[in-house]
Amino acid sequence: MSEPRPGRALLLLALLLPLALVAATALGSVALPAGGLVRTTLAALGWPVPAGQGLDATQQAILWSVRLPRVLLAAVVGGGLAVVGATLQAVFRNPLADTGLLGVGAGAALGAVLAVHLGWSATVFLALPACAFAGALASLLLVYALAHASGRGSLAGLLLTGIAVSALASAGTSMLLVAIEEFRVKTVLFWLAGGLEGRSWEHLRLAAAAVLPGSLLLWLLSRPLDLLSLGHEEASSLGLAVHPARLTFFALCALVAGGATAVSGSVPFVGLLAPHALRPLVGPLARRLLPASFLGGALMVVLADLAARTLSHSLDLPLGSLTAVIGAPYFLLALRGTEGRE
Repeated sequence: MSEPRPGRALLLLALLLPLALVAATALGSVALPAGGLVRTTLAALGWPVPAGQGLDATQQAILWSVRLPRVLLAAVVGGGLAVVGATLQAVFRNPLADTGLLGVGAGAALGAVLAVHLGWSATVFLALPACAFAGALASLLLVYALAHASGRGSLAGLLLTGIAVSALASAGTSMLLVAIEEFRVKTVLFWLAGGLEGRSWEHLRLAAAAVLPGSLLLWLLSRPLDLLSLGHEEASSLGLAVHPARLTFFALCALVAGGATAVSGSVPFVGLLAPHALRPLVGPLARRLLPASFLGGALMVVLADLAARTLSHSLDLPLGSLTAVIGAPYFLLALRGTEGRE
């Protein structure tokens, strides 16, 4: 097997993501010329662009009001979920750990739906992301407590515990769906399927305020994260306070996953696929894997959202369903490979 080349992988991802952003912004029900799109964007950033070479008024309205905030939000959501997945895989010492498999996404969605059901999202400022954060943290702590109640959790025990907690959160969401008012049912279904339809600059600011600082803090804590990946005894012998460190990572993961889920609903398997696929290319060290995972996750969700709004001419397909179609077979293959090595 060839040695990881993190520099090349990071450079390739850094080149592919802007290209994907431009393509996703240009393509849709109304196509925007790529050249005019780039020139209009540069002009908005203060670059000198000759008059008349950008987009017309209608195209600019589509760009600034609809297309660009949605595409940038897809990148923020995908990057955040991938960073959380890479972090949880290191904390649990399990390359198959993921926010969806560990109940984080389902818990965050339940918290957000509860805020919608109680009317808080319409009356209390930031109630929805706050409830999503609380649901994500509660689910993650519950999985951690149950999986490690009798010592270090095994692969099977961890996955089964995550499935059970996810099922419990999904059951709570289903009960809310039965009790919720009819005019709010569509909002609840959005949390179950995931999607970015109708997202605006306000949603982007809301997600970025949680995802970007949280992801940066996780990257700055790369060394403690690498120590945790060595195991409890090894990390303790190297001077790391293991339990406070784990709780810190859980809180940051809940912040990032809750902020992403608060604006996108449930988008599964991003946190599994991106870090797992990039680890052989950049290596296991968090200072390299986390930024690579952010770029890879952003690329994955930007392309998945592009497919969600272009594969059907009549409606947007559920974003979460598309990532599941990609991620579920990959997870089964990865799980089979892990069992073979064990």
